[in-house]
Amino acid sequence: MNHALDEAIRLHKSGNHAGAEPLYRDVLERDPANRGALQMLAMLLVQTGRPAEAVGHFRTILRLESGGVAGYSNLAAALRLAGQGTEAIDCLHRALSLDPAHAASWFNLGNGLKQQEKAAGAARSYRRTLALEPGHAGAAGNLKALRDQWGPRLDDAERRTIAAHLPEADTDTRTAAAEALVAVGDAAEAEAMAHAALAQDEHHHRANRLLGRLLLERSGAMGVQDGKPFAVDRALVEEAIGALRRAVAARPDDDEADWLHIAAVATLVQVGMASDTVLRDGARAAWVRLRRHPKDTVAASVVGFHAYRRDRLVIACWLGRRFRRRFTAAEVAREHELGLWTMLRADDAFFRALPPVDAVLERMAPLEWRAEPAPLPAAGEPVVFFCCDDVYFRRFAPALLESLAERIPGVSVAVHVVAPSSETEQAMTRWRMDGRLRVGFSLERPDMAGWTDIKRVTYYASARFLRALQWLRRLDRPLTVVDTDAWITGDLRALRAEMAGYDVGLMLDGRRRGPSREIPVGFAVYENTPGGDRFLSLLGSYIGHFLSGAEVYWMLDQMAHYAVLDWLNRHEPVRVRRFDFLTFPYCHFVGVK
Repeated sequence: MNHALDEAIRLHKSGNHAGAEPLYRDVLERDPANRGALQMLAMLLVQTGRPAEAVGHFRTILRLESGGVAGYSNLAAALRLAGQGTEAIDCLHRALSLDPAHAASWFNLGNGLKQQEKAAGAARSYRRTLALEPGHAGAAGNLKALRDQWGPRLDDAERRTIAAHLPEADTDTRTAAAEALVAVGDAAEAEAMAHAALAQDEHHHRANRLLGRLLLERSGAMGVQDGKPFAVDRALVEEAIGALRRAVAARPDDDEADWLHIAAVATLVQVGMASDTVLRDGARAAWVRLRRHPKDTVAASVVGFHAYRRDRLVIACWLGRRFRRRFTAAEVAREHELGLWTMLRADDAFFRALPPVDAVLERMAPLEWRAEPAPLPAAGEPVVFFCCDDVYFRRFAPALLESLAERIPGVSVAVHVVAPSSETEQAMTRWRMDGRLRVGFSLERPDMAGWTDIKRVTYYASARFLRALQWLRRLDRPLTVVDTDAWITGDLRALRAEMAGYDVGLMLDGRRRGPSREIPVGFAVYENTPGGDRFLSLLGSYIGHFLSGAEVYWMLDQMAHYAVLDWLNRHEPVRVRRFDFLTFPYCHFVGVK
């Protein structure tokens, strides 16, 4: 073993990376915890332009040597090269908390901050490296390059900071220092300086705007994207909103502060953290902004969110249609949130004009029944239903079916696939022969020529509820609809007692995140009752209205559920069992909801 590792290191040092790599891997195959092989292979991967692969090996070394300062520093260097700069800097701070005199970590921290254009912090890190290791050529060279690029701005920030710390410094002096610190990437010092300026004059326009932006950047709110993991500090966002409102009060024409305020409120709503007071005040500001910027989609959304929160969905619908008229179809397609609002219809005239669901079904591609689930001795046994396209089936359906077989052996399952491949049809035949589940299968082959990508994706997600209605009527048994990218974590048969006396079972997100987000449809139950059929039928008519047009947007299925439930509650109530989405114990969902 040692001979093989020695030979690999010899080849590595001679520049023969292609010869060394398989030897390192052979050593690790026999001894996965060999620290020397892990270290050298990780270094080789970095040297040959594969830092993302090296990250895993450096993490393994840290697990083997918990608390190793050099391990954190090496991991950080690989993370930075792999484009994960923020995580790299976190690693370096961890390393320096263990050993503040570790020169390599200070050097790597300087490189990471320089890459993020945080020049002041990078300069401090390089100077600290040179204080610990005066002959460090890399730190000296990088510091010189940094000074060549940033010198005047660094000097200006230092000069203004010194002036701001003088006892006679006024609010303008301290605000100017904060702005200069922002210009060299020193957000922490800039934030502290902005607070110092506001301690003298809490209504100072520029200091409030600057503080608001810095707080938003630190809160995580500016990095929120639909479908991506996020972490938002609500208190920081609310503090930022307060500062931005003061900035606008001092200077109503400050467009940046005004927009940041509205955008922060919209983000808080979308992540489920907006209080009614914050939303109310944000909606008032949004109305004012819309007079100056009539096509501001974020402001329009905040106004709509406020009407929705007050359970005035008809007004929210009217406002959405009013704002929609200001935009072209292409503009709506580019603005995700605006596209969502165009699908909200809650007015009676719309619902009265909807075609019957049977007419919608006639316009769709024919549903081909391939097999029904084997009959059960007990009448009324529920059926689990999921629907997807061929790609999603191959990617997610095997895990879902396995989880059903493990948690609920013998349960009836109905699967509908849009345009399945021959491989998918063969897979369904195998599942029908497997014996652990009672499997039914249907398919359709719609003509999607000329459809946009978003319409195709929305069709897969939304048309499933029309197919669910057909299965419900054919089998006359309760139908449990689940996302294909979910897997089952509990015995769904336990829900039968909870559904007694109800027509529909829906997950509700109590954070009031908007009409397209309040009912996550990764799981829903539709009983074979008149109320269950009525709900699914109206839902199918609503969805069909949009699928038949040119403009259709992602999350139509969730918007439709909310709008249909609202209309039925006002006119023809059905009995709805509400499940808490955040604590729902029966499913795990792959997607970020």
